[in-house]
Amino acid sequence: MKIVSYNINGIRASAKLGLIEWIKNFDADVYCFQEVRANENVTKEILYPKTSQLSLFGEEDNNNILKDYFPIYNCGEIAGYAGTLILTKHKPDKVMFNMSEFWQDNEGRTTTIILGNLAIVDAYIPNGNSRLEFKMQYLSALTKYLKVLGEQYKVVCVGDFNIAHTEIDLTNPKECKTKSVFLPIEREAFNNLLKLNLVDCFRYYNPETVKYSWRSYRSRQDNSYNSWKYRIDYALLSASEKQNINNCDILELDYSDHLPVMLDLKS
Repeated sequence: MKIVSYNINGIRASAKLGLIEWIKNFDADVYCFQEVRANENVTKEILYPKTSQLSLFGEEDNNNILKDYFPIYNCGEIAGYAGTLILTKHKPDKVMFNMSEFWQDNEGRTTTIILGNLAIVDAYIPNGNSRLEFKMQYLSALTKYLKVLGEQYKVVCVGDFNIAHTEIDLTNPKECKTKSVFLPIEREAFNNLLKLNLVDCFRYYNPETVKYSWRSYRSRQDNSYNSWKYRIDYALLSASEKQNINNCDILELDYSDHLPVMLDLKS
């Protein structure tokens, strides 16, 4: 099973750059997107342009290039802001928005699908530059939520965490120690997630690899530009399943300032 997590920094802009065609051609089983930045109707029209209405698991246009995927929208209520979206080839047994009793918001930050005994969580952790307290509250709720999920399911939690975990995960660790993304309190919150018997799949599979999932648009266009770069997008997996990791990589694409994380699990 191939699972892709991708902060697309706005579905309008990324679709114009070729995102939809890439989704079809890459042929993953599940795509988890963050920062959709469009309401549900706009998102539907971009994904299924010949379709005026789709039910939660509907696919009315059999000629559409994404006809093999079930869409789950959690676009939030704030125009042009945040939002998550899942496309899955396998019809979920259950869909959950937010994080049960642990977290409710109107920003569409968390979507969970259940596929058999597997729970896939698509999470968009808040940026802490202006809302650090909000970010820490979200991370606390996510930790409680994943703990409960892990008691019943194998868990995959993917998304933009807005945290660089260790010094290998960013270009300027000394300068960032007082900046949100690399604050001790944020890194400790990430450690608390791993203490739930979750593994960081990319780092488990690539222990010494230096690779980043966010870079400025300038450095995206000029590899020689020495800019700030971070690995802040993750795929976390129940540690009991780590032997089933075929591959985990960060893919080079030009549809966003983020890069997607691809997790390939044995069926």
